[in-house]
Amino acid sequence: GTMPSTFTSVFQAFFLLTLLSLTESSCTWSWFGQNPSWKGPPVVEQVSLFSVRVSWAGLLVKPECADKIRVKYWKSLSPNDWKMSKDPCCTVDTTSYLVDNLDKYMEYTYQVIAVEIKTLRSSDYNRSPVTRFKTSRDIKSISADSSIPEPSPSSSTSHPLQARLGPQGGEEGDPVEGKDVPSQNFIEKHFTLVIIGSVVGGIIILVLVISMIVSLRIKRKKSEDTTPLTQLSQSQSQHNKKKDDTAPLSQVEKKTLSLILRTNKD
Repeated sequence: GTMPSTFTSVFQAFFLLTLLSLTESSCTWSWFGQNPSWKGPPVVEQVSLFSVRVSWAGLLVKPECADKIRVKYWKSLSPNDWKMSKDPCCTVDTTSYLVDNLDKYMEYTYQVIAVEIKTLRSSDYNRSPVTRFKTSRDIKSISADSSIPEPSPSSSTSHPLQARLGPQGGEEGDPVEGKDVPSQNFIEKHFTLVIIGSVVGGIIILVLVISMIVSLRIKRKKSEDTTPLTQLSQSQSQHNKKKDDTAPLSQVEKKTLSLILRTNKD
C-alpha cells in the first residue's frame, strides 16, 4: 500500500540525514559527551602592573574536539564590559596568552574558551571556570617567555563550578549573569539534532498533505465516473417511455379507425 512505502521513505530520509551528520567529526555529537571540557580554571601570572599571562597547560580535556582557543576577561565589578582575545588568537596547541593594557591594581576575571566550529555556521563555546586576579607591587612579576606551570584544579583561586554560576557569555561570549551554559546554549549544542528533527518533521507533514490531496482526487474521480452511468440510465428510461407511447396499433384498432374514416367520408 501507499502508507508503508511513505513511512519507508521518511525513515530512509532520516537515515541519510544521520549519515550526513556523521560525516563530521564524532565530536560534533555533544549529546554523546564528546565536547571538550576543562579540568579547572586557567592560571594567571603577573607580567607587569599592566599585563598578565593566562595559561591552561594540561587543563583542556579532549583537545582534538576543539578547533581554537579564545581568552575572555573583564573587570570583576563590570562583567558586561568584557573583552575577548582577537580571533584568530590561539590554536589548540597553544597553552598561554598575554593580556595587556590592564588597569593596574584592578581585579579582573579570566576565562578560557574551547571553540568547536560546526556545520551551518554554528559554533559551540565550551567555557572553563574563571580565575580572579589583580596586579600588585607585592606580587613578583614573571617573564612572558618563562616556562608555563602545570596547574592543578585545586590550586586555583576559583571554585570549579564558578564557570556555570558566574558571569557567562552567549555565542560571542557576552556575559549573562546567573545562566546555566548547557541550557543557554542548548540549540547550539544540539544543532545537528534540531536540523534532523526539523527536516523529518517537515517530510512527515508534506507526506500527510500529499496523502490528503491524493485521497480527495480519488474521491472526486469516483464521483465523476458514477455520474455518467446515472444519466445514461435516466435517458434510457425516458427513451423507453417514449417508445411505449408510440407503440404500433393492433389489427382491431386499425379496422375501427378505417371504418370511422369511411363513415366520415360518406
